[in-house]
Amino acid sequence: MVCLGPMKRIWVTDESTAVRETLALVLGREFEVVQRTEVSEKSLPHSPDEADLLILGLPGRFGNEATSLSIIASRVPCPVLFLIDSKPSESLETKKGNLDWLAKPFNPYELKAKVNRLLEGVDRRLGLLGINIVAKNPVSAYLKYPYLPESTVVLAQRFAATQLPLLIVGEIGSGQEEVARALCALNRQAGPWVPVYIRDMVQGQTVQNICQLTGQQGEELPRVTLFLAGLEGLNPYDQGSLLRFLEEEEELGREIWTLSGSSVDLLERVYRGEFLDSLYYRLATLTLQLTPLRERQDDLPVLVAQVAQEYGERLNLGRVSFSPEAMERLRQYLWFGNLKELESVIARTLAIHRKGFIEAQDLVWDSGTVVSIPTPPVTEQAKEKIGPGGTPGEGRPLAPAGFSNGDFSSFRAFVNELAHELKNPMVTIKTFAQLLAERFEDVTFRTSFQERVGSDIERMNNLVEALVEFSKFDQPNLETVDLFGQLQQVLEELIPESVKRDTSVRWGNRGEGVKVVVDQNQFRCAFKNLVGTALSQARAREEIRVNVDQEGGVSLSFVQEGGGTVSLGQQLGSQVGPEGEPLPLRILIARDLLERMGGDIEVSHLGDLKMQFKIVVPTPSALN
Repeated sequence: MVCLGPMKRIWVTDESTAVRETLALVLGREFEVVQRTEVSEKSLPHSPDEADLLILGLPGRFGNEATSLSIIASRVPCPVLFLIDSKPSESLETKKGNLDWLAKPFNPYELKAKVNRLLEGVDRRLGLLGINIVAKNPVSAYLKYPYLPESTVVLAQRFAATQLPLLIVGEIGSGQEEVARALCALNRQAGPWVPVYIRDMVQGQTVQNICQLTGQQGEELPRVTLFLAGLEGLNPYDQGSLLRFLEEEEELGREIWTLSGSSVDLLERVYRGEFLDSLYYRLATLTLQLTPLRERQDDLPVLVAQVAQEYGERLNLGRVSFSPEAMERLRQYLWFGNLKELESVIARTLAIHRKGFIEAQDLVWDSGTVVSIPTPPVTEQAKEKIGPGGTPGEGRPLAPAGFSNGDFSSFRAFVNELAHELKNPMVTIKTFAQLLAERFEDVTFRTSFQERVGSDIERMNNLVEALVEFSKFDQPNLETVDLFGQLQQVLEELIPESVKRDTSVRWGNRGEGVKVVVDQNQFRCAFKNLVGTALSQARAREEIRVNVDQEGGVSLSFVQEGGGTVSLGQQLGSQVGPEGEPLPLRILIARDLLERMGGDIEVSHLGDLKMQFKIVVPTPSALN
């Protein structure tokens, strides 16, 4: 379940510990559950801020008359779900949305249905993002959810009430300065905002510049809020000068509230002797850690909706929403530029496409990305006038009959998916390269750099090789072949890859004797890309199971430690879906090759989360 806003709070009041714990277990993954033991008017919520829903277990002494239940519900500032021993003696009006009942013992599924109805259809599922969110305040919004995780919001607002030195630690683009500005605005006793950008300071003149910035018409301000941005860039000389400056100002009775920002762990530098310990402890009385955006996948949908609403209003687009595929792509991106990069991608996408519903292929990740804007369809009259090379002239077909690797719709899908697949590795390499110079002595960093870059380069290389091989194929040369023999040949080729990934590929039902009609080279390429995708998703010591049915279908599934089985579609998550939804690049290649031979890759939904991949190719009997 993906939350599209702050988690709803359900207040559970029941004298039975078993009932309370059961409700907490059933609802606790989707809602914040607060338990109360005493069933009395004093123990009920009195403010809408206390609870979004009350589940009230009524003992037998309260009875179950509809009138009594309605009276109780009218005294509570939120919807009420009554747990009662038996059906109400009279018809209970539940259509107004503020009350309902459930008889004990209750059905968990019926419980969830009634809870969702009473919460007026608030839907946190991915893709339903047409929700009303309070417009962003340029300052205060950065101390609220979703710009910060809820736990960080509580801490930051407590810090705002103090004037103790605060160090804000976060990666590039995480909004350190915006958070600091919001803290300053919230504190009524904070002085004027004075930002100092360390990287812009000339070595040895940092304190001199601070003195100039805090001066006003030749006189020093009695109270200021000093924001030191990029504290990690302060050289040893200026570290000592800054410490002396702060000490002297304090002795003179001047009030300076220091808020600092750093993109690295300064305490680690203190231990390495690279940062003055006395200065660190003076500036970091309080610390606030900003979580990287890539670690906040569950919060990302509501953050995207909030940012999109802001830019939608600024661009006069009105309400903006995202398809589930677009949202999943945003969730899975690594966001090395964090909040600032997210804002840029959304603003750029809306500015270029200017529409209220954004699909996966609409996302513009980079300012240098070439964007294809749809053009109006060509009329039949225009087609007749198009000549060689697309110029007016004698009538001529727009494209040759039969398959062509130049088919525009397929080519566009491949290019878009390739851009997405290569974007994350390229950003990773670029970011690590930028940090390498200042952290090359860090053994942990070097190891991480080597592993991440090596993995991403290998991934890009595999994608490029798959595309190169795919580009060589044209019309398939169909012939009847033994299915097991074709599959076994591919699996033998992939043994080194599976060994390297500590993953085994084993047979379930081999389907020996099953014949299919395929182009051998194109079919093996398709199966190789499908298994290659499975290997890239497999975890260490996981087993990939291959099963063949009598209709020529080939299914892949994962057998995890402990014996649990997960389909390839489920392992890939919502990257994979029915026709029209985006697929990983190598599966797009496999599907295209199979479609040439009359086959396909099926994604059959078996329940809410289960999917199954199946290679389907025509058998000789099917062709007859």
